[in-house]
Amino acid sequence: MRAVFSALVLCACQGAPPDLPTAEVVRGEFAVTHFEGGEVRAASGELVVSPRIGGRLKIVHLWPEGEQVDVGDLILQFDPAEFEREMLDREGQFEEAHSDFAKAKAEREQRLADIKRKIQQRQAELKLVALNQERQQFASTIDQEQGRINLAKTRRSVAEARQESIAQEVVNRVDFLNHELRIARRQERYERARRDYERTSVYAAKPGIVVYRKIWKPGTDEEGKVAVGDQVWGGRALLEIPDMSKMQVLCLIGEMDIEQVRVGQRAYIRLEAFPGPVFNGVVSELAPMASPQPGAPDIHVFELVIDIDEQDDRLKPGMSAEVEIVLETVPEALSVPLGALFKREEGLVAFRLDNGKFVEVPVVIGPKNATAAVVTAGLAAGDIVALQNPNAR
Repeated sequence: MRAVFSALVLCACQGAPPDLPTAEVVRGEFAVTHFEGGEVRAASGELVVSPRIGGRLKIVHLWPEGEQVDVGDLILQFDPAEFEREMLDREGQFEEAHSDFAKAKAEREQRLADIKRKIQQRQAELKLVALNQERQQFASTIDQEQGRINLAKTRRSVAEARQESIAQEVVNRVDFLNHELRIARRQERYERARRDYERTSVYAAKPGIVVYRKIWKPGTDEEGKVAVGDQVWGGRALLEIPDMSKMQVLCLIGEMDIEQVRVGQRAYIRLEAFPGPVFNGVVSELAPMASPQPGAPDIHVFELVIDIDEQDDRLKPGMSAEVEIVLETVPEALSVPLGALFKREEGLVAFRLDNGKFVEVPVVIGPKNATAAVVTAGLAAGDIVALQNPNAR
């Protein structure tokens, strides 16, 4: 239940000047609050991040902000020219490696076939020499010796041909593995270049509306929404497709006020575009460290996140909002508007209506908010006080 900020009633009281604004001192729960401006955002959503594909990427197309997208819509396009050239070059090198492999394979197979034919020829020669040797058993000693020499030479030539075949098979195997490795490397480079080229086109992975993120603009000290023509490094969040079922407000709170705010405190949110509705929320996050305020680097602020309880179609990412954070509540407190308190050298006073006249009375106050203060002494519930100094009229 929302805290009562001292239910002040402006009234024209009997016996009081008719045009003097007044208020009644009331008793009830008093809320000490703090106001901050903020921006509505979704609690979660799909972030669209620039791919890490080397160098700066130039944006050449963006889906219009705030418009609905469906799965598969092209929402972001980087200049693909350089990546397309790289892909085509790598594809050519990959195809060349395949062609070289096929040519080398044919040559290897031909060399091995030639060696096998040589072995067959040498084996045939060996059979013939062996047969002649058998026929020369009754020949002269010289002829028999020459036959044995020829037989040994032929056997050596067969063995040499077989060794050549084994060596060629080893060479073929090594050559095959080298070509396979070369093809694999070139295929990997081509696949990487193709993936990089494809990643220059970004498609929606879920339906929703597109929200532009802010990035630092080159040559400036300020952030601005991403735009066509921007050149960005990889890994930068550029777009968001928010989950509209859970909304938040992001605020920046100063160093002087941060000590008052705690996670779990209640808050009330008002939209600048719709002054009527008040949404309920709770402080959900508080940054542990300060950071320079955008546009004012000498000022340090903390990020503060308020989760909004309600779901409402009027809540849109990027909307300006005012957040009222309830720092503490004082039960059964007397309260008056700040306009009923006037400064004197000795302290604060109020002008209380007494028998048709305003009487100056000293007051002591406790906690206060932007509109009212708790009165701890000097006034009672039901007292009527002036909101202007009656003596100054």
